[in-house]
Amino acid sequence: MLEAILAHFRRVAPGAWVSGSVARGGMDEESDLDVGICFDSEAARRAAWDERLDWEIAPWFHRFDADHVKPFFVIYLFTPKVKADIPLYTLDDLPGPEGGPYVLAWDDTGRLHEWAQAAVSEDEPVDWSPAIHEDERFWAWIVYSLQHIRRGELYSIASEFAALRDIVEQWQARLEGRSRFSIRRAEQLGDTSELAELFPRPEHAALKCALQKLIAIHDRQRAQLDLPWRTSDEARERIRRWVAEL
Repeated sequence: MLEAILAHFRRVAPGAWVSGSVARGGMDEESDLDVGICFDSEAARRAAWDERLDWEIAPWFHRFDADHVKPFFVIYLFTPKVKADIPLYTLDDLPGPEGGPYVLAWDDTGRLHEWAQAAVSEDEPVDWSPAIHEDERFWAWIVYSLQHIRRGELYSIASEFAALRDIVEQWQARLEGRSRFSIRRAEQLGDTSELAELFPRPEHAALKCALQKLIAIHDRQRAQLDLPWRTSDEARERIRRWVAEL
C-alpha cells in the first residue's frame, strides 16, 4: 500500500516522506501509514487536493477529509485494514520537529533533505515549574466538581474529568523522567493501571470514587516533590472531607 501511495504521487509531487512508526521502526499490523506529500506551489497543492476523493492509489474502500486535524489532510482506508494519513504541504508550510522523524522518499526540490535533518525532535527536559499552580488548580477543580455533583450535574463532571486526570497523568510522566504524558502507547510507556480508574461513569457513586482515587494518586505524587506549595494542608484536608461527605 505504501508503494502504491508513493507511486501515485511520484508523478505530480517533487517531494515526499514517511513519518510515524514507518520512519521510527516498530510497525505492526495495526500501524498507520503516515505519508507527507510536498508540492512546489500552492496551485499545485490545490489541484491535487481538489482530486483527493478520487485518487487511484490501490483498493481503498473509504476516505474522508481530516480537516478537523489540519488543512489539506485526507485519510484513506484500504483493504484489508490499512489506514493512510496523507497531508499535503508546500515548501512554505512544512511540519515541525514534533511530527518527526521524517524519512524522505524523494526530494526533487533540493530543500527537503536540509529540513528533514533539522526537524529532529530532541528530548525535552522534565519541567516542574508549572507544578505549584497545577496543584492549586487541581484542588480548586475538585471544589468545582463537588458543587456540580451536589446539584446533580453528573454528566458534565464525568465528561470534564479529563482536565483533572490530566494533572496526575502529566505528573506521573514527569516522575518517570518524561517531559509529558502521551496517550498514544501509554500502556507501553508507563503504568496506567491506577489511571484507568479515573474514567468515571456519570453517576454519583462512580464520581465520588474517582475523586477519592484521584486525590490519593495526587497526594502520593505530591509527597515525592519538595516544592513551596501554595495550597495549604488545611485547605486540602477540608476538600478531602467534602468529597468523603458526598
